[in-house]
Amino acid sequence: MKLYLLFLILLIPGVAMSQQYSKISGKVFDAETGEPVADVNVVVKSNGSGTITGAGGVYTASVKATGDTLMFSHVRYASQEYAVQSLHINHNISLEPMLHMLPPAEVRPVFNVSRGMLLDVSDYTFVGDSILYVGYCYRYGKDKNPWLVMMGPQGDTVFTHCVGIEGNLFRDCLGNIHYLTEKSAFQLVFAHKSVELAYQYPIKKFNEAMQPCKLESMGKLLFGEYAESNQVLFYYYTDTISLQWEMFRTIADERKLEMLAFQGLFFSMGQKGPDAADLRFEKMMMYKPVFAPVVKANDTIAIINYTDSLIEWYTPRFEFLGSTGISFQNNRFIENQIVVDNANGKVYAVFLRNGKTVVRQIFLHNGSLGPDIHIPDFYWIDNIQVHRGKLYFLYREKYTGDLRSLYRMNLE
Repeated sequence: MKLYLLFLILLIPGVAMSQQYSKISGKVFDAETGEPVADVNVVVKSNGSGTITGAGGVYTASVKATGDTLMFSHVRYASQEYAVQSLHINHNISLEPMLHMLPPAEVRPVFNVSRGMLLDVSDYTFVGDSILYVGYCYRYGKDKNPWLVMMGPQGDTVFTHCVGIEGNLFRDCLGNIHYLTEKSAFQLVFAHKSVELAYQYPIKKFNEAMQPCKLESMGKLLFGEYAESNQVLFYYYTDTISLQWEMFRTIADERKLEMLAFQGLFFSMGQKGPDAADLRFEKMMMYKPVFAPVVKANDTIAIINYTDSLIEWYTPRFEFLGSTGISFQNNRFIENQIVVDNANGKVYAVFLRNGKTVVRQIFLHNGSLGPDIHIPDFYWIDNIQVHRGKLYFLYREKYTGDLRSLYRMNLE
């Protein structure tokens, strides 16, 4: 009996201790890249116990039921304290990298490709290895602007052509180049050292037919269309001979769809709905379109699916090959922009921080990113394209009166 009482005396403090503390878990991420951080020290402030995050940034700690604080520290990140408010959620933390610990950026020279042309460049595209510009020459009036200018691979001017009506360039899913104005679309037909604006088509009908078409592969055209306030993206392909179509992929933001459904239920109960301005603001701020662009890189078709944190691979016949998880889309500085070098099949993600642009190559088959490639001393650049390992962009100097020029920087 005495032994039994002694056992209870020894046991009760342990029971009390186990009731005072509960296990919680979470992950630690890099606040800039969105990638998990290993080897982070996690210390419970109340009792000094600690742990270290694993390769996936995961940690588990024992805390009081309420009011305990965790301290996170890492040699490459600013320390952070976190107050535990609930025991029933994942306690994920984002740590800010310390700037003095970041690796030095590689500085690459940037060249003004359109220097000496005295044109304000508004748009450009590639025709083989030549560059086709749309540019304005302020020595002439509105009726003699803009101009189409073709520059050869060696920097020589192949031709100039006065369009006389404002517009921009558009490359369709078959590779044809069009000139789009406010009312009409024209296909550009290139001859020896000249260009012709042919096959005029009403711009509204052209956009309805051509804008949804994303790419062509093995005799099939792939189309993409949005639904449900741009929270659902449908991809389907059509056989160019039989004209039969088949659904390829549906990507939806389930959380946003639930919000839309709840909103509809709320207003159906007689509550006063928002006006048109409120709806436009809500759509702009809360219902950004699902971002899951499809790209063709050499012999692989890939969907870079930010919504589901996946990159999916398909054969040129749209047969599923596999997928890999991604986390780089969680970087708060990432842009909804993917740039493809069609000449060599490389794909790049674009990041914007404080007006400066960084590009990183996406390795499609494992979802990782290459090193940062900084564009030095250029703020708020525009119209980024990559061709044969060189990055091109438009940029206007400090003053609005300066001409906007086309610049080039080597990526390799």
